[in-house]
Amino acid sequence: MSIKMKKRGPIILITGTIMIILAASVAYSIIPQEQQGTNGDFFPSPESLFDNVSDKVTIDAGNVYIFSHTVNTAGVPLMWGVHIVDYTPNDNIGISISNIFGDKFGSFVEGDPIFIKSFDVSKADTYNFNVENKGKEPITVVMLFTENPEKSKALTDPNSTFVKNIIPLAEAGFLLIVGIIVVIAGIILSVMDWRKGKNQSSRYI
Repeated sequence: MSIKMKKRGPIILITGTIMIILAASVAYSIIPQEQQGTNGDFFPSPESLFDNVSDKVTIDAGNVYIFSHTVNTAGVPLMWGVHIVDYTPNDNIGISISNIFGDKFGSFVEGDPIFIKSFDVSKADTYNFNVENKGKEPITVVMLFTENPEKSKALTDPNSTFVKNIIPLAEAGFLLIVGIIVVIAGIILSVMDWRKGKNQSSRYI
């Protein structure tokens, strides 16, 4: 067996180890910096992922509150969401969407603290989001809106929490996974080459 074949396993093993070390270094450089910051917020809040956020509104049990959002450009996707900021497991809301002409754009019932959907806006219009408290206790909610989500501030602003923290952390996680796979492959190849070398040596004894 050639020297090149004997070295392939260790080379791959070292490459994978370097990738793991790099991934750990990136994650370490991000997380402590935020933990020592003034606000301590590492992960972005749901509100920070949207360009328009309503005021907090308290809705009593069985009541409905109407949030309105005006879209000035036709043919764009509108991502919207409802965040129950004081969520409890028994909370339940119903959301129905319409415009000023009474056209319907969907209705939903949700029992989670955050509910996010999107639809394509066919024409510039004002859309009403009727949020009904179907639970037994008052809830406090905010409505969230972003037109053209791929161009939102959360994704395009280099100083946003998402761009500064989440994207690098996701890349570090991907690098870590690849590094682990490469290390495993290096170990397997090293064992295979060692066994081949041992078998070849035994033939000459």
